[in-house]
Amino acid sequence: MKGSLRATGNLLVVDLGEVRRLVSESGPRLARYVAVVRSEKVRACTRAGTNRFGPLLLRHGLPPGETVVYTTTDDTLDFEIEGRTVRVGGVAIYPEGAPEWVETPYYVWVEGADDEQGTA
Repeated sequence: MKGSLRATGNLLVVDLGEVRRLVSESGPRLARYVAVVRSEKVRACTRAGTNRFGPLLLRHGLPPGETVVYTTTDDTLDFEIEGRTVRVGGVAIYPEGAPEWVETPYYVWVEGADDEQGTA
C-alpha cells in the first residue's frame, strides 16, 4: 500500500492511496482519506457530508464521499508516528491493519491490510 500524510495547524490527512475498507470504533467504512480536524469539541468518526467540515475538506481537495473525519481539540501538527501508526489527540490511524490492541478512544484501521503484506 502506498499512501501519504500531510498536516497543517487545523487538519491532518492520511491518504491511503485508494478507497479501502476501514474498521473504526463506529463500525465499517469505505474511504480513501482519514482526516483529523482541530475543533472545539471531540466527535467520533463521521462522513464529511454529515458534518460541518465538508467545506474545509473541499478546500483541501478532499472528496467528501471518500473521507472519514475525526475531530480533536489538540493541535494537528502535534502528531506522533510509531512504525506506520499515526496518532493525534486521541485518534489512532493504523494503515497496515488491525493493531494488537487499540490504545486510543477513536481509531481506524485498514481491513485486510495484514493479508496483503504477505502477497507481494
